Amino acid sequence: MYQLLSIVEVACILSFVSMAAVFTFRFAGFPDLSVDGVFALGAVAFARLVLAGWNIPLALLGAVLIGMTIGFTTATISNRLHINPLLASVLVLTMLYSLNLRILGRANLPVFGVLDSPLATGTTRLALYIVAAACFWLLCLLFFKTELGTAIRSTGSARDYLTGIGRNPALYRLVLVALAGGSVAASGALLALKFGFADVSLGMGTIIIGIASLIIGERICGRDGLLPQLLSALFGISVYQLAVGVAYSLGISATDVKLGTGIIVIVMIAVSRDERHKLLD
Repeated sequence: MYQLLSIVEVACILSFVSMAAVFTFRFAGFPDLSVDGVFALGAVAFARLVLAGWNIPLALLGAVLIGMTIGFTTATISNRLHINPLLASVLVLTMLYSLNLRILGRANLPVFGVLDSPLATGTTRLALYIVAAACFWLLCLLFFKTELGTAIRSTGSARDYLTGIGRNPALYRLVLVALAGGSVAASGALLALKFGFADVSLGMGTIIIGIASLIIGERICGRDGLLPQLLSALFGISVYQLAVGVAYSLGISATDVKLGTGIIVIVMIAVSRDERHKLLD
């Protein structure tokens, strides 16, 4: 029972990462590989803000805003300097490692007092994660169904059309990448709340988890229309975490799980002739 609750907790936390993958890979057409660094930054910023005397909700909000700033920076580097999004995000990822170390001051840092907070106790924390994930998903559904939201999510697939009707697709892409950055940082901050510490390597492999959940979710829900795309984020990460939980129960070590995840992603991309193309469309 405890293992199942832990799977639900982590799935709710990582649902923010899978939603970010939808924003960047699907809506914006912007393959952002800085996710690992932004995830760690969210945890690092949360830890530092809590230790500076901020309460947990404000520290979470601060981490989200910092993550959005990094997303904004990544998109701006790509747009203004005409750098390929992949290269721009890798450059930001490289710089984030140094930035995270600078902010944290060391490789890892316990967040004293967080685990004693009412928001960090088992049942309350689980409820917080479920409510946060559900509210974020619902807000995204409601926003992207509006006229403005529809225009923003068509940035990657209808750039010329948006330009033709006087919209600014570069601005919309920037908004989506910033939103994805905030979402990933929120995930990192929530994981730091769960564990009670922050680590500069906490986000290692997060981008692969996002891509894996996106592929799995789209196999289940499809990708035609807003609702299937957003549902794919939830179903994908849920199935992924359930598979990871089963792997742990079978005695597979934690060090081998990410290796297996990478192999599974390669196989799932390879079995579909056009999936390699779709992933970056």
